[in-house]
Amino acid sequence: MRLRHLGYVGQNLSLGLTTGRTLRLANLANEERLTAAIAANLADLEAILRWNVSHGIRFFRIASSLIPFASHPDFRLDWRERFAAPLERIAAYAAEHDLRLSMHPGQYTVLNAVKPHVVENALAELEYHAQVLDAVAGDAGTITLHVGGAYGDRDAAKARAVQAAKRLSEPALARLTLEHDDTIFDLDDTLEVADALGLPVVFDIHHHRCLHRRPAWRDDLAELLARTLASWGDRVPKAHVSSARAPGEKAHADLIDDGDLDLALEVFADVGGDAPIDLMLEAKAKEAAVLLQLGRRA
Repeated sequence: MRLRHLGYVGQNLSLGLTTGRTLRLANLANEERLTAAIAANLADLEAILRWNVSHGIRFFRIASSLIPFASHPDFRLDWRERFAAPLERIAAYAAEHDLRLSMHPGQYTVLNAVKPHVVENALAELEYHAQVLDAVAGDAGTITLHVGGAYGDRDAAKARAVQAAKRLSEPALARLTLEHDDTIFDLDDTLEVADALGLPVVFDIHHHRCLHRRPAWRDDLAELLARTLASWGDRVPKAHVSSARAPGEKAHADLIDDGDLDLALEVFADVGGDAPIDLMLEAKAKEAAVLLQLGRRA
């Protein structure tokens, strides 16, 4: 495969802007504070996307709290109506410049939880994420989610993930993608769940190196990647690349080690022919990590 876009997550440190400012739940009923936070997030998103385009970056992950607490039962604001103008402006700009936008709910969005209220909250959160992407991202916008917890029975946990995901609305399920993690569900597990739902799988090379069921992480990798890429159908696949903060650690580093990106590109070069792929760089330095790697490849 060939690299198309490199992207980054949530905020732009060069500009000091973020798409993820929020407020305390206790202040949710304060419409002035709520609308101020949303307006600021949307203004920052638009500014970030314009900066990205000017620097050759066309892939960006929007923070989940773009509309703070939008999936909470006490949220009453019709945010799509109130902020129709900036949402339409962002959507038009993204379409004009062929931007790829994504979202990634946090650790508390657990579809396969044992407690029913946790599942209900997860479903509501995913529906909200789909609504954001419907408003600004076009058809290419996707939601990335981990399978969840094992709860002492991995097979039952995977089955619950499938059952819960099937309760999503068609628009939300159409945007959902699954990512394997570094502690519980490996790539084989995630492909199993995704196959049952007809969903794409996001390959994370750092996670796969941390958690795999083979003697070495590259064993059978071409076959696994072929299945992963096939899960995207006609859509351009996306994958995640990060570097460990220190040898043997799972936490992400500030930047991407040159060797880690080169390794990711090497393993993808072995599959998919000349088809494109987009890589999300999960690095604490955000856009600086992307710019450094773009500079290397210029």
